[in-house]
Amino acid sequence: MTVSEASSQHQSSVHHLVKLANQIAASIPAPNPEAHIENAAAHIRRFWTPAMIAKLKEHAQHGAGDLSPEAAKVVAAL
Repeated sequence: MTVSEASSQHQSSVHHLVKLANQIAASIPAPNPEAHIENAAAHIRRFWTPAMIAKLKEHAQHGAGDLSPEAAKVVAAL
C-alpha cells in the first residue's frame, strides 16, 4: 500500500466515523439537551472501540467542520 492509498483509506475511515457520530447525535432520545449529549456519548463509549473514539477525537481537534454541532458536543463529552 502506498502512502497515498493509506492516507485515502484513513480519510474514508474518518469520514465513516463522522457520518456515524452525526447519525447517533441526531437519533439518540433524551428528555433534555444535556441528557441527549451524555446519552449519545455513552452509546459511543459502549459500542465503539477505543481506536475509533481516538480517531474521531483527533479529527475533531483538527477543526472537523463535517461534524454536526450536536455531534461535536458529543465528541467533546467523550
